[in-house]
Amino acid sequence: MEANLLIAALSGFIGAVILTLLIYVLKVSGQSLDIPYLIGTRFVDIKNQSRVYTVGIALHLLFGAGWGILYVFLLTAMVVTPNWPAGILWGLGHGIFVGSMMGILADTHPAIGEGKPISDPGIMGSSWGTLIPYYVLGLHIIYGACTLAIYHQFMAG
Repeated sequence: MEANLLIAALSGFIGAVILTLLIYVLKVSGQSLDIPYLIGTRFVDIKNQSRVYTVGIALHLLFGAGWGILYVFLLTAMVVTPNWPAGILWGLGHGIFVGSMMGILADTHPAIGEGKPISDPGIMGSSWGTLIPYYVLGLHIIYGACTLAIYHQFMAG
């Protein structure tokens, strides 16, 4: 089984677009999960909101492309067909990884922590609300399923 890494990157990018749109649907409904904002404030002064979101969303989409490549590369190396059921499992693992990284953000992020503009999310974002860990996992499961469904469709067609 051969991997097409360009199609994998495109699929991951599209999956990240879907993930990002769902994050903002949650944000509009009152949830405090905003991963592109967290990414943007890592690299841009928090006072420059438009630049924070521009950089954050751009990097989030690029990271999504990179994760798409990683998913496809690892699955094809294991001789597993990259399709939506595999994407569910990889998305779950991805969500656990990202959620765990959220737990250490306050240690390195310039705008997160006690006395800073953004409160510490805690592991899986649990400090931001009881539903946030479920959203983190669910959104990444959706990302994985969409990314690999799109990849599989491109490769089948």
